[in-house]
Amino acid sequence: MNKIMMQIAFALSALVAAAAHATDLNHASAFQLEAISGIGEKMAADIVAERNANGAFQSWDEFKKRVKGVGERNLKTMQKDGLEIK
Repeated sequence: MNKIMMQIAFALSALVAAAAHATDLNHASAFQLEAISGIGEKMAADIVAERNANGAFQSWDEFKKRVKGVGERNLKTMQKDGLEIK
């Protein structure tokens, strides 16, 4: 019984940690975006500027088209590190 309870507790803590780490592409500041793997200072500034000029990103394809330097490979890295579109 204790082993099952420990496994449940571990699974819940991992889920909470993942949820706490999520960063919304459409609301994050440049500082918050820089904390995501694959996003540096310039790209973070470009993302915020593009979002402010043309509105929220509706899809990952739109994000890749609107922000220079975002490709399939680094997008996967960003998503693994918690970047989301909400």
